[in-house]
Amino acid sequence: MKETQLLQEKAYDYLIHLIKNGELKPDVIYSLNKMSKNANFSKTPFRDAVLRLEQERYLDILPSKGFVLHKMTREDITETYQIRSAIELYCLKQLSLQLDTARGQKYFQKLLSKVKKQKEIAMSGGNTEDFARKDYEFHRSMVQFVGNHSMLEMYRRFMYRIFWLNVTSFSRMGRLREAMEEHEYFLELLKKHDLSELEIKLDQHLSIAQNINLTLLEQYES
Repeated sequence: MKETQLLQEKAYDYLIHLIKNGELKPDVIYSLNKMSKNANFSKTPFRDAVLRLEQERYLDILPSKGFVLHKMTREDITETYQIRSAIELYCLKQLSLQLDTARGQKYFQKLLSKVKKQKEIAMSGGNTEDFARKDYEFHRSMVQFVGNHSMLEMYRRFMYRIFWLNVTSFSRMGRLREAMEEHEYFLELLKKHDLSELEIKLDQHLSIAQNINLTLLEQYES
């Protein structure tokens, strides 16, 4: 049983690596049998990994054909930002309340370094994917601070969605610089322990990105 679970985890990690690195292309049907054979996985753990990724909405299974990358829907976008808001707001408040502790200062410096990297990317005209990676790391650091492994695991399961929704939102003219400035403001509010304003600004920050993605999806579907 343990060996089967280990093989499934390896197959899952293998597929996640392909997805994150853009090696699986949209609208391409992939054969489960062919892929598992080429990657030297037995069929059962590979199939179980694909089923798990379907549950997490990374992939869609096409019966008797194979699987394809999951296309983001309005429900996916809304759900992702709702989960982000719930988790990140709690973690950001906890960080503010414990900012004067050694751990609080350690994570505040982490956030500061992520914003610094974002600023360097923005000022040098770097691409949106590089900026989006630092954006994800910025927000993930808030979650890491709390030390709740179940919460962090849930957040990580949405990493792919969060990353690509970030990339899409940063495609809007001026949004990249706005997001950087909003992150800087978060740090100022953290130092002031202003929990009420933090809640308002985080909600605005995530709502802007959500609305950009929903608008672009509507344009694509029309």
